[in-house]
Amino acid sequence: MTAAARAYEEGLKLSAQGQHALAIERYEQALAQTPDDTRVLFALGNTARSLGLARPAEEFFRRVLALEPQRLEALINLANLLRSQGNFATAEALLAPALNSNPGSAELWMTMGSILRETGNSAKAVELYREALAHKPNYPQALGNLADLLADDGEIEEALAL
Repeated sequence: MTAAARAYEEGLKLSAQGQHALAIERYEQALAQTPDDTRVLFALGNTARSLGLARPAEEFFRRVLALEPQRLEALINLANLLRSQGNFATAEALLAPALNSNPGSAELWMTMGSILRETGNSAKAVELYREALAHKPNYPQALGNLADLLADDGEIEEALAL
């Protein structure tokens, strides 16, 4: 195992233990040796986000996407990060092309639905949660979000049936 791979693995273990600052140190060691390793960049993005470091997290996710434009988990994490900062239009603009090229991704439909829900477009969010469930029928987040919206709209029986 290379030193970079060892540092990455140690970073994963530290992050899983909640030792995010130490994990970042290990990831940075790995990145110094392999600057385009998207696994390390992605882990750095997630760890920075866990520490509330939005700007570095965004930069790491964008670097992953520059190297691997089709990496949906990085795109979804970036969109959720932007959403958490109130940058709904930017998050939506990132997701729209991905939905067109990956219409079978329940996670993309769910994330876009959440953006629309938070911007007040509940009716469209319901449609998107249903689309997510069409691709992944037992998707817990989509089921929960859809049930919440249906209950808010007075559709209690349908919400409970989910």
